[in-house]
Amino acid sequence: MGDGMGPKLGRRSMIAGLGGGVGLAALGSLTACASAAEAPPPPPSGRETVYPAQTTWDPLPEMTGAKGQVQIPDVKLACWDTGGSGEPVVFLHPHTGNGGVWGYQQGPFTQAGYRVISFSCRGYHQSEAGPTDRPGTLVDDVVALLGALGVTGKFHLVGLAKGGFAGFDAALSLPDRLLSCTVGSTLAGIVDPEFKKVSAAILPPQWEELPEHFKELGPSYRAAAPDAMKHWIEHAERPVVTVEQAPKNKLTWQALESVKIPTLLLTGEADLYMPPSRMRQVAGHVRDAQVAIIAESGHAPHWEQYRSFNNAVLSFIGRHRAAKG
Repeated sequence: MGDGMGPKLGRRSMIAGLGGGVGLAALGSLTACASAAEAPPPPPSGRETVYPAQTTWDPLPEMTGAKGQVQIPDVKLACWDTGGSGEPVVFLHPHTGNGGVWGYQQGPFTQAGYRVISFSCRGYHQSEAGPTDRPGTLVDDVVALLGALGVTGKFHLVGLAKGGFAGFDAALSLPDRLLSCTVGSTLAGIVDPEFKKVSAAILPPQWEELPEHFKELGPSYRAAAPDAMKHWIEHAERPVVTVEQAPKNKLTWQALESVKIPTLLLTGEADLYMPPSRMRQVAGHVRDAQVAIIAESGHAPHWEQYRSFNNAVLSFIGRHRAAKG
C-alpha cells in the first residue's frame, strides 16, 4: 500500500494499519476457496508474466508468531516470526500497513517451507519511533532485527510500496546476504530526475484530497469486495509517528544497473503510482529482472489479489533458494 513515510507527508513530498492478527469477519459473504479458474499459473518462462485476478476472497487469517517488541539499537520493533529452520523471508510493509499486514502470506509461505518474518517499521503500529536524531536506515534495522532473532545467514527480502524503498538499497548493501529481492508496487526510492518528474506528473493536483482507499485499492476490488474494503479502511488509518529513514545508497539508474541480486519487480495492473509501463522502465535498468503484473490489482496486491501475489513471489524465490552442499 502507500509509498508515504507518514500521515503528515503528502504523496507529492514523498516522491522527492492494518492491525496484526485481526480476522476479516466482515468477509463472510465473500468467503470461498480458490476456484479452478484461479489456479496458480505455470512458472514464468520469459521476462514478464501477467498473473490472473481472483474473484473471491477468504477472511484474513490470523497472524501467528507475534514476538512483542524486539530490541535493536535505539528502538524496539514489533515483530512476527513463524520460526523454524526454513530459509527466512523478510516482509517489509506498505505505509498503510504494519508488520501484521501479512496474514494472507504467512500460511502459504510457511507451508512452502520458509520462515516468515515481518515487523512494524519505526513509528508504525506497536513499534517505537526511536530517537529523532538517530533515525537509522531501514536496511540496518532489518539486519539488526535478524541478528536479534538469531538469523545470521542468507534470506529473501520482499518489500511492498514504502517497504519497497529498501529493496534496491538492500541489494546494494547486502550482496552477500540476499538470496533474492522482490520490489513491489513502489517508486523504490529512485532519484533519476526524469523518473521523479513523471511520478509527479501522473498524479493530479487534487491527489491529497482523494480518499486513501481510492488511491490505494484498485476499482475491481473496491467494487467486488466493499465489506473487505471497509475493513481495510478501518485499519489503514491507524496513526503513525513519522520517521524519515534515508537510504544507505543513492538509487540512481547507474546504481540499479550494478545490482546482481535476483530481482522480481511486481506491480498491479491498476496501480496508480506504479503502473506496468513504469515498472518495465525500471526493469530496463536491472539485469535479468523478472516482472510480475497482477491483473486488476491496485497498489495493494498482497491484499487485493493475494493468491496471484503469493504465486508470483513463491515461484520466484523458489528458483533462488540457497544451494544445498
